[in-house]
Amino acid sequence: MSGSITFVGAGPGAADLITVRGKRALDAADVVIYAGSLVDERLLDGSRAEKYNSAGMDFDAVMDVMIRAWNEGKQVVRLHTGDPAMYGAVGEQFRALDERGIPYEVVPGVSSVFAAAAALKTEFTMPGVSQTAILTRDAGRTPVPDGEELTGLAAHGSTLCLFLSVGNMRSVTDKLLAAGRPPETPAAVVYRAGWENQQIVRGTVADIAERVREAGIRRQAIVIIGDVLNRTGGMSLLYDRNFAHGYRRKNSFTGRCAVFALTSAGVQKAAEIAAGIDGKVIVAEKYAHLVGRERAVTYRDGGFREALRSAWAEYDGLVMVMASGIVVRSCAGLCTHKASDPAVVVVDERGCHAVSLLSGHLGGANRLAADVASVTGGEAVVTTASDVRGVMAVDEFAARHAMRVLNPEMIVQISSAALEGKRIDFMIPEPLFRLCYGDTPNFHLVRSIGENPAVVLLEDGKTPEVSSPVPVLRLKRRMFVLGMGCRKNARLADLEQLAESVLEQAGTDWNGVRRIATADLKLGEPALRTLAEKHGLELIGFPAEELNSVEVPHPSAAAREKLGINSVSEASAVLGSGYGKLIVPKLKGDGVTAALAEWEEMTE
Repeated sequence: MSGSITFVGAGPGAADLITVRGKRALDAADVVIYAGSLVDERLLDGSRAEKYNSAGMDFDAVMDVMIRAWNEGKQVVRLHTGDPAMYGAVGEQFRALDERGIPYEVVPGVSSVFAAAAALKTEFTMPGVSQTAILTRDAGRTPVPDGEELTGLAAHGSTLCLFLSVGNMRSVTDKLLAAGRPPETPAAVVYRAGWENQQIVRGTVADIAERVREAGIRRQAIVIIGDVLNRTGGMSLLYDRNFAHGYRRKNSFTGRCAVFALTSAGVQKAAEIAAGIDGKVIVAEKYAHLVGRERAVTYRDGGFREALRSAWAEYDGLVMVMASGIVVRSCAGLCTHKASDPAVVVVDERGCHAVSLLSGHLGGANRLAADVASVTGGEAVVTTASDVRGVMAVDEFAARHAMRVLNPEMIVQISSAALEGKRIDFMIPEPLFRLCYGDTPNFHLVRSIGENPAVVLLEDGKTPEVSSPVPVLRLKRRMFVLGMGCRKNARLADLEQLAESVLEQAGTDWNGVRRIATADLKLGEPALRTLAEKHGLELIGFPAEELNSVEVPHPSAAAREKLGINSVSEASAVLGSGYGKLIVPKLKGDGVTAALAEWEEMTE
């Protein structure tokens, strides 16, 4: 009867850093061959196994023990430090076993390089700083393959994690400088990472060799080189509320939302929805305790219709957690035009269905229904013909890409022609057309208007000449003011990344920004000035007194304490736009904030 052979990564040091699977294999072993100079022998306490310290054994001796025990039907564990795949010298052992037809398995372990990151409390792949970590070593007593010399690898500018190199630190730093790494680049050495006697030495490329020499470190250390050691990177998109992925979709509706409910069960569902779409909950006073002060807007019992009338003018989207009949009758007298009515979505109390009821395209109810369904785990119900057929309606196209419809009476004619399969011509930027309509057979990109219904983006404010009386839907870009706040000496990359998140949420880009606004005491920030210059924008500032006169949805206690200002980004966006509508409320990054308001000259 044959035994088993398992290669186990013991982890970087402390006995409790071994994996659960590795410890289970170790406890069940009849024979353990361990790297005694590197593995904590406390891992073997209480083990009944035959133990062999491989520190004094050559390759043949190790393999003899391993194969003999396997032939005797014993369970063998080859215990390596860290993870076997990193400088574990396991490849030759695998080949020897493969040649003999002996099966084996490998249990991974925590590498010392990751224990070093934990000790340094850093991240090797930091947004805006480094997205690549190179795990390597310097050439010492044994060479490295051609093309893997440290000088060449260092030239990439990525985070460097060096094994087996601390004994020749002077050579390492000379090669880094030769590769163009600045002398002030942060550097750190972690001796015996994960052990009780762990030691950390920090410095720069210029002085780390001398600091390590003074510390007396010659072996068993990981060398880390890179700006990630400053821990000043930007915010990861992973947890950015505006970044979508398989487990969290981005809210595509960008306006201000209110959620109504009439029963206790409905109010609880409304609170859940409001938290997911960053909206308010409008309820009778008796239900306020179910919502919380931050989100609740209350009315006296019996005041539902009056509260709805007020919300109709104040909010861009209304989510109604109640029967659709109540909503239809209540909204009937408030509706005016699809270009101005708010989006209305009806939701059942269990959140199973989110029905786009009113202003599906221009108002964004179809998008709002999808956002609500993603919060409740229900299904968005959309009945507009273009959406059912899988074609983006022209008014939806305008709404998604921050465009204003100048003649909304033409929407029906263009949409009807499109649904009938007639040719529709587009005079819009080619990338935008390819993105939205490149696969729609009856939609065509043109340079002039002919005899077909058309959609035209007026880049210069002038309507193109039309050779025949055909329906032409005229669009114009909405313009915005970007309000921004930042800490002293903020990074340009952090400002730009957050600004682009705000613009994406509004469905626009830098072409839609009229100016950048901030507090006047921030006008001297180099990164803000560079950002404005890069995009050809005016940078303006407002004094604290003016900023404090603006009521904003998200005042900042930190800004009030440090600057005496209640709000920087939101208030400056509103002031800079001429008291235009706040389109995207404040978003936060690493020491930076941004908000977006519509340029008043473009608002109705």
